[in-house]
Amino acid sequence: MSTPRIATTTAAAAGIAALALVGAGCSFGGTETVTVTAPTTPTTATSTTDTTATASTATTSTTATTADTTTATTGTSTTGTTTTKPAENPTLTANKEIQQDLSDLGFYAGPINGIYGPVTTAAVKRFQARAGLPTDGIAGPQTMAAINLALGNDSTDAVELLQTALVGLCYYGGTVDGVFGSGTESALTAFQKQAGIKADGRYGPATATALAAAWPNRPSSCSGKTPSGGGGGATTGDTLTIGSPKVSRTFDLSSCEVVGRGVQATGAASGGYKVGLDSPDGAGGTLAVTGGGLNLNGPVNTITISVNGQFRAFGTWQGGGAWSVVGTCSD
Repeated sequence: MSTPRIATTTAAAAGIAALALVGAGCSFGGTETVTVTAPTTPTTATSTTDTTATASTATTSTTATTADTTTATTGTSTTGTTTTKPAENPTLTANKEIQQDLSDLGFYAGPINGIYGPVTTAAVKRFQARAGLPTDGIAGPQTMAAINLALGNDSTDAVELLQTALVGLCYYGGTVDGVFGSGTESALTAFQKQAGIKADGRYGPATATALAAAWPNRPSSCSGKTPSGGGGGATTGDTLTIGSPKVSRTFDLSSCEVVGRGVQATGAASGGYKVGLDSPDGAGGTLAVTGGGLNLNGPVNTITISVNGQFRAFGTWQGGGAWSVVGTCSD
C-alpha cells in the first residue's frame, strides 16, 4: 500500500495545495524547481460530468460502471438462503483513487464515482500541464509517477488496484506493489491486445472501460495460463520512467543509489530495453537507453531528488530531442 498522502485537508480547504514536485520548466538548459500547485479556485465540474457523459467511451464506461456497482452492492448469486457479495470491481476502485489523488492535489472537483470519463480526463490533463508532462489525459506510468511525487508517496493505491484487476483476469503475474513498472505495462498491453483496443500499456478511459466490463466475467482460476508481468528481472522494486518523442518506457531498476546530489541506476523494460542513469554529482551526468533497436544517450541538464528517494531529471538526446525522467530510488 502507498504511504499516507501529504496533501492536508486544511490546504485543500484553502484551495492552495502546494505540493512540491521537482522538475524543470520550459527551458531544459538551467536548473530550477517547479512546484505543482492547486488552482486558486478548485475546478468545478460542469453539467457534462462523468456520470452523464455522452462521448462514446464515457457512455460505455457509465453503462459498465452502473452494472458493476449494482452487482457489488446487492449481490447476484445465492447459496441456499445466503446472499453472496461479489468482490468489488478493482478497476472502478482504482479510478476512484485517481480521482481522490487529483482532488487532494486540487485538480479535480467532480464526484468520486470511479468513472473515468471526460471530467476525470480533463483533471488529468490539468495536472499534466502543471507538471510539465504531455497533456493527453491518460494516467500512464509517467503521470502516475508524477502524482506520487506530488503526494510524497513511493507507490499508489490506484496502481495496486490496477494490478489486482490484471491478476484476477490472468494477465499479471508480478508483485502487487502499487508501482507501475514494466511488468505492469506488459500485462496491460497484453490485455489491451486481447480487448481489441490500442495496445500502448497505458491506463486511459478506453482501457478502464474494458477492464471494468471484463471483471464480472473473470475466470475462476488462472490454471494453465501464463500471466505477463514478471517484473523484468528487477531486484530493487524501484522504477524509472522516461518520456520523450524517441522513447517512452517504464524500467524496473536492478540497481539504484542516491549518490551526492544525483542518482546512479540501471534497469530493464519489456521489449529488450536497458537503461543507465549515471549522474552522481547532479546535473552533468548521462542517460542512456540501449536495446530494442535503440542506442540513445544524452546529458542530464537538471536532476533533483525529493522525499523517499524520488527523483526527477531533464535533458536532451544527442542529435536533438528533449527527455524527462521520473522515478524512485528508495532502497
